[in-house]
Amino acid sequence: TVATVDITGAYLNADMGSTTVLMRLDSLTAAILVKIKPEYQTYLEPSGTMIVQLDKALYGCVESAKLWYQHLINTLEKIGFVRNPHDDCILNCTMEGSQCTVCVYVDDLLITSTQATNVQKVIEALRSTYKTITEHTGSVHNYLGMQFDFTTEGAVKVSMKGYIEGCMDAYQVKGTADTPAVEALFDTRESTLLDASQADEFHSRVAKLLYLAKRVRPDILTAISYLTTRVRNPNVDDWNKLDRVLRYLNKTRELGIKLSANRDDFRVITYVDASYGKHADCKSHTGLCISLGTGPVFARSAKQHIVTKSSTEAELVGCSDSGSQAIWTRDFLIAQGYTMGPVYIHQDNTSTMSLIDKGKSTSDRTRHIAIRYFWLKDRISTGEILIVHLRTTEMVADLLTKSIQGDLFRSLRQRLLGDQ
Repeated sequence: TVATVDITGAYLNADMGSTTVLMRLDSLTAAILVKIKPEYQTYLEPSGTMIVQLDKALYGCVESAKLWYQHLINTLEKIGFVRNPHDDCILNCTMEGSQCTVCVYVDDLLITSTQATNVQKVIEALRSTYKTITEHTGSVHNYLGMQFDFTTEGAVKVSMKGYIEGCMDAYQVKGTADTPAVEALFDTRESTLLDASQADEFHSRVAKLLYLAKRVRPDILTAISYLTTRVRNPNVDDWNKLDRVLRYLNKTRELGIKLSANRDDFRVITYVDASYGKHADCKSHTGLCISLGTGPVFARSAKQHIVTKSSTEAELVGCSDSGSQAIWTRDFLIAQGYTMGPVYIHQDNTSTMSLIDKGKSTSDRTRHIAIRYFWLKDRISTGEILIVHLRTTEMVADLLTKSIQGDLFRSLRQRLLGDQ
């Protein structure tokens, strides 16, 4: 059972407390206040403005967000909720033998439980404290600009079709493309620089698509990740690459991610891949996908911070950098009350797997690798991580490191988005 709740005027529920914050009211606001409270006439300044001291956490004040958060947390803790130690915006409470979870994003709450009565109890408790709230129940929810569809039992589809259509209309996108990028995505070609106005527009569009890619469209994440490195001095070639992404989205407006978990073998499944020397400065590119069964609960496509000397080293750096997120995901789920086995990290490079297994270099060609990249060995020894070999053709993260085309792109996209 799922419900979303929006608390109206949330910040104003919190007191400023011992903090003294003064604010100057403009002449129009001051005049309205005097009309409501004639006794405030004496505080009017010759300019018609007025200085007041805030009692409530007004929107726009630096401390208001923290004050509101603490007020909401106190309200939830009074009815038995406890914060997840790995994420202060996730709270849990056991009611009538089943767990109820609240996800907090400023004043928007997502409440879930296997028991509908638990969800309703939380809503009633919130309403008794915050008089004006808007609640929504059912199988389909709009939350933080995303649509969550729980119609299929045991799964949820998350999409942002309205957001995509808004971009298509605003940018007047014409035509379609089968993939988000050509094979030469990472090639930095010399061409005419965009003028200041076009460069600002380029930056704005890339930022909007990054917002989309990091939430429900990881299939465009590789292309957008590269384009974010070009926002300072974009040229015509970069604009054409961005246009390709937009035309691809125009053809695939309805796509999103579908999440479900393997109930019989519930574990964190991680796919890590790296493309060696992809960037103009010879740095490699890492792709990461974390799943609990089907679909990504986390995806990342990013340029590595160091220059590596081989594909084996690039894969090792990718595994090391990605392992932290995988372990955090496992720890988070344990704190949520799940019994978790080791994290499965899928890797398609056997040389890298050998380095991780040994926990050190055994060759002149790899002795330069910093020892910190071998920390996965310790996690394997404690049973937190298990490295599993996977064929390259099945490596989902391959889609997050390079521009793939044709049938292979469509196959990996289907696995990445969870629409199997």
